[in-house]
Amino acid sequence: MRRLLLLLLCLMLLPAPPAAAEENHAVQILGNGSFFPLTGPEHLTAWAVNLQEDKSVSNSCVQDWILEKTNVSLEIVREFTGSDAKRQLNLSIETEKELPDILLCTHWTKAECSLYGARGIVVPLDPWLPGCENWNRLNEICGEAHQRDLTMPDGHIYCFGTVNECFHLLHQARMWVYQPWIDRLCGGKLPETTEEFREYLRRVAEQDPNGNGEADEIPLTGQLHNGWAADPFTFLSNGFVHNNTIFGSTNQTVASGCYIEEGIVHCNWTEEGFREALRYMNGLYRTGLLHGQVFTQNSRQLEARIKAEPHLVGAVAGGYFPVVLDEQLPDGSWSEWTCLAPLSGPEGLRLSYQSSYDYFYNCNGLITRDCRNPEIAAQLFDILAGAEGTLVQNYGQEGIDWAWCGAEEGYGVDHADPIYRFFPESLDLEREKSPNWPPDVQICSNFEKFRNGLLVPEAGFNGEAELWKCAELYEQYSPGPESVYPNIAFSPEETQKIIRYQSTIEQYVEQSVIDFVTGYMDPDSDWEAYLSMLDIQGQKDYHRLLQEAYDRTKQ
Repeated sequence: MRRLLLLLLCLMLLPAPPAAAEENHAVQILGNGSFFPLTGPEHLTAWAVNLQEDKSVSNSCVQDWILEKTNVSLEIVREFTGSDAKRQLNLSIETEKELPDILLCTHWTKAECSLYGARGIVVPLDPWLPGCENWNRLNEICGEAHQRDLTMPDGHIYCFGTVNECFHLLHQARMWVYQPWIDRLCGGKLPETTEEFREYLRRVAEQDPNGNGEADEIPLTGQLHNGWAADPFTFLSNGFVHNNTIFGSTNQTVASGCYIEEGIVHCNWTEEGFREALRYMNGLYRTGLLHGQVFTQNSRQLEARIKAEPHLVGAVAGGYFPVVLDEQLPDGSWSEWTCLAPLSGPEGLRLSYQSSYDYFYNCNGLITRDCRNPEIAAQLFDILAGAEGTLVQNYGQEGIDWAWCGAEEGYGVDHADPIYRFFPESLDLEREKSPNWPPDVQICSNFEKFRNGLLVPEAGFNGEAELWKCAELYEQYSPGPESVYPNIAFSPEETQKIIRYQSTIEQYVEQSVIDFVTGYMDPDSDWEAYLSMLDIQGQKDYHRLLQEAYDRTKQ
């Protein structure tokens, strides 16, 4: 079930086969293009940043599909994993004499991509993009934003990008409460304020809801450095301050902690509401309501605690359902966990986490200075972005993990026409290779019309459909996509400063949050020292650069 969770975290649009195009004129199909297969074998090498440590990029069925369709053997010679994966990549780029042909995923910001492009480490894709059929179709389907998001200040495009138009990802910092305990301890009434939520956690801690006579319940848990949006601080802090940062999230965050309000850039980590959120979280931690292992446990440890018998956990942060049932409950739900709506704080603030679409994504698909055949590399990105390539990267092998389908079989997400179906039973197969690639690494075309083409079984669970409902709930409390700081491509001079400031300040803020919550630092007596350290690290100049760059986008 855990593997199913990971697969469905970021379910992508998967288009119908070419034969279905005439039957469903509303669906635009991305094919495999006319460039491949090559008449002779070709070999390409790649590096990839892969933050999903339990799913390999280098040993998967995706490479087999690539070889079959293109006659290109793709060798992923290095995977960078762990919390410092991007740093490992950047260090290798600076120290290795010869780079691989391509970089599949870097997690660079636009500032970093622009810098490496200016230095000649990665080369522009411009000469080959006009011949990439899917690229040109995406410009039509996604509109002018597609090419604009991928164009750097020097006018060049260095990264192919990924289309991931996903409604539920716009509000992915969710909180889940265990409904049987809500019924038992709160008469079925869900908490609506931060204080009501604290009271629910207190009852979990004190009233032995699992009935085993032991104080073994874990009122609130999550994790910081693994998993999907499993950081509880993001959800809870939005009752005190506007916060669109997820610590440890695999999704690239631009200008972490910054948001736009009436044209003004705000950095929440200096605001009084941020300190109030720290006080609240510290209170939960100090009284044993926030699990002490939140900052150290990994995904497997968290999963074990959530699935333990007798039941232990009252609430958990995460983008996906903590546990999904194989059979529907009498109320029609597929889980005993309920997605909790954003909470109102003491001053009445009640916001959901908000992000926005950006086709730059995690900076996927770049050609290095040492690539021996850049045209083949660019066309490889393009076939991966096609319909079949998207399916293979998401699920695995056709006929085993997925299949095309039509309207006669039912309906898709939000009652769209179905295009494809996923076979969850394939997850139980024993395999020598991973069937697919982790979501972050994929070069896909997941525009909304295709994404909603996932068949919703009448008598089965559909993660995409359920997460859509969660997003509709959170959308009511959204500060709006205009509040998100855009992924701006800075000038070369600004880029050097931005990269230095971002790395230093974001690491310091994250560590300080941990220290404030756990009591190593005090939100009252140590706050001024915390602000002074941010000043030393250049936060005022960083803020100025962000504001000036944002102002230019509005001219």
